[in-house]
Amino acid sequence: MERRQFLSTTLAATGVATVAGCSGTDDLDGDDGRFPSRDVPGYAGWVPEAGRGTEADTFFAHLDWTALQELEREDEPRTDDETERLLEEALILGLPMYGGLVAPFAVFGIMFYPFSSDILPEDGREIDGIATDSVTWTENALVFHGTYDPELFVAQYSEGFEQADERGGYTVYVAPEELAYAVSEDAVVVATQPDDDDGYRPEAVVDDALERTLDEADRVVDTDDGRWLFETTGDAAMTFGVWNVEEFDDALEPAEEIDAGDEPRVDLDAGGNPVLDDLEGFVSTLVVSAEDGELLETEARFSGLYPEDSVPAESMIRDHLVGEDVPHEIVLEGNRVHASATFEELPS
Repeated sequence: MERRQFLSTTLAATGVATVAGCSGTDDLDGDDGRFPSRDVPGYAGWVPEAGRGTEADTFFAHLDWTALQELEREDEPRTDDETERLLEEALILGLPMYGGLVAPFAVFGIMFYPFSSDILPEDGREIDGIATDSVTWTENALVFHGTYDPELFVAQYSEGFEQADERGGYTVYVAPEELAYAVSEDAVVVATQPDDDDGYRPEAVVDDALERTLDEADRVVDTDDGRWLFETTGDAAMTFGVWNVEEFDDALEPAEEIDAGDEPRVDLDAGGNPVLDDLEGFVSTLVVSAEDGELLETEARFSGLYPEDSVPAESMIRDHLVGEDVPHEIVLEGNRVHASATFEELPS
C-alpha cells in the first residue's frame, strides 16, 4: 500500500458520516465516577520519559491501520480544510486523529532505507517476511509492529550496513550514511535520518530505544502518572500524546518539521483552548469497531495531567473538549482528568 493510500485510509475515519453506539464499553469507562482501567497498550513500551539532549518533553503518535483498513468508504473523502475544521470543532476526536494523520508522515524520514517501500507494501502487494500492523513515532524513531523475518533483512536489506549488535532478540544494523535500524520477529525500529542541523545520531536513537524497552526503564509508562495515562485510554486505532510539555503548541513541533512533499497535510490549530493551556501531559485515543466494512462504534478518550491549581472544571471540559449534546463521561480526581465520548454523528 502506498504512503498516500495509508494517509487516505487514515482520513477515511474522519469522513464517516454516522456512527452508532453508546458511551462506554464493558463497564470500564468510569460511569460510576471512577477512572477506567484497561490493559496498557504495547506501544507504550517505546515512549521515553524524557526527550533527547536538553529537550524535556516527549511527543508520540500511533496508528493501527489494520483497524482502519476494515472500513469501507461510502462518500467522498473530506478535503484537508474540512478535516482540519472537524479536528478543531470536536477536539476529543481531533487530538487522536491528529496522531493518526501525522504518524504516516514520519515514514518520509526513512525514505533512504532499503526497505522503506516494503515495510508498508504498495498497492496491496504482500512481501513474504514482512507483515506490518501498526506504527509508533516518538523521539526520532519509528517502530513498526507486526511479523517479520530477520533473515529477509539479512538477504535483501543489509547491503551497505554493518551488523553492530545483537540483544533481546533484536539485530542492530548501522550504515555510514547516518542510518541505523534494529529488527526482531515482531518489530522493526528505525531511526529517522537527521538533517545537517539535527543533534542526534541514528545509532544512538536505536540503542536508546532498545535499552529503554528491554530494560523496562526510563519510559513514560514506568511512572505512576504515565501508567495511569495509558491504563485509562487503552489500545486504539489512533493515538496522540505528549509528556512533560510546557506549552501545547510545543507538542506539535515534530510534525511541523516533516517534509512530506505534495502529500495531503492537516494542521491542528487548538491555540487558546482553555483545556489545553496548562496541560503537563496527556494521551488521547480513538477506538473504532467495524464489521463487514461498516463502522459500528467510535469512541474518543482523553486523559490529562494538570498542575494542582490549574485543573479545568467539568463544565470547561464538556464545553471545550467534548462538545455539546455528545454522550460522554468525565471523571476528575486531584490533578487528573479523564473524558470519553461516543459520537452518533460527526460534526459537519
